[in-house]
Amino acid sequence: MERLDVELVRSLAGVRAQRAAVSCYLGLDPSIVPNDRALATHVTSLVDEARASGASDEDAERIERFLTTELDRDGIAGVGLFLSELPTASHEVALAQPVEDRVYVERSFVLGPLLPQLERGRDVVLVAVGRDRGSIWLVRDGRSRDLDELSRDGQGQHDQGGWSQARYARARDKEARDHMADVAAAMTTAIPQGSTRLLAVACLEEQRASFEELLEPHVRESLIGWIDFEAHASADDLLPAVERLLIEQIAREQNALVEHWLEERGQRSGRATDSWEATLAAAADGSVESLLLLRQGTDAFECPQCGRGYVAAGRCDRDGTTLEQAPGGAGEVAARATLLHGGEVRVLDARLDGAEVGALLRYPQAT
Repeated sequence: MERLDVELVRSLAGVRAQRAAVSCYLGLDPSIVPNDRALATHVTSLVDEARASGASDEDAERIERFLTTELDRDGIAGVGLFLSELPTASHEVALAQPVEDRVYVERSFVLGPLLPQLERGRDVVLVAVGRDRGSIWLVRDGRSRDLDELSRDGQGQHDQGGWSQARYARARDKEARDHMADVAAAMTTAIPQGSTRLLAVACLEEQRASFEELLEPHVRESLIGWIDFEAHASADDLLPAVERLLIEQIAREQNALVEHWLEERGQRSGRATDSWEATLAAAADGSVESLLLLRQGTDAFECPQCGRGYVAAGRCDRDGTTLEQAPGGAGEVAARATLLHGGEVRVLDARLDGAEVGALLRYPQAT
């Protein structure tokens, strides 16, 4: 199965089917789908829903075959299937968080259930570093894999010979500094320039400042926090702390975006929208840099030819085509257009100062 990431979602957003685009979501929460018997019941319901919604027999059979004979549910909380004949598309996507069972058969793939999971699926490089420790992992979707192991055996210069105790201690300190410099240098490989990876460091408090100084500037900018750890802590021991730091980082980023949006909203010709009508128009024009979505939306309509979104039925003001009701509502249409034009979508938990939607634009609105 494929991993959920922004590039995959952008590619899904670009599919506009001549016939039908099938989006199938299955939740695998163990409390709801505890065993194969329960899974079979959910699959049967989804296949029936797909057929009732207009999916072809071939697509319905593909959904049933994959979910009953090909699905490996180990370590995942849900799955999304995206099928289209014209243009040809077939994606099976592993999800780290549960979703509601649902099938959509439309002209475009329905992406709404994926959007809240994008941020939580970001890559975090985790390093446990100390005088002798240098373990590096990549954490993704709550799971870790080894990247590098630079830990030393801690022996150093044990045979002092004629050395004084002070001279020996200085030698050991230099060895430790050199070791930590090597670990810091490895961070540049794990987080290359331009990477979107984040960094979490498990390190003794008294060593944090010196290790941070050793990091390259772009690596230092990716640092989201520090973790207290035991000398022999494994990646699994540290995963809950990494998850906490990631959630805190997402909250900081979202708060900063909302503050920026509020500033722009308060200016004449500012780079912000605060209504569905203005946001849909800006998204269709490719001017949305950051779309700030709440979990609720409103009904919307879209042009079956160009995909432009509107809040009221009628005709497209660009090509005159009769509008169709958009599956997933205005949030779905705005998100799809934003992603297609290279913007980002943030799903917020908090309100936007009374607005239902907000967008930061790449350039000021025309007055």
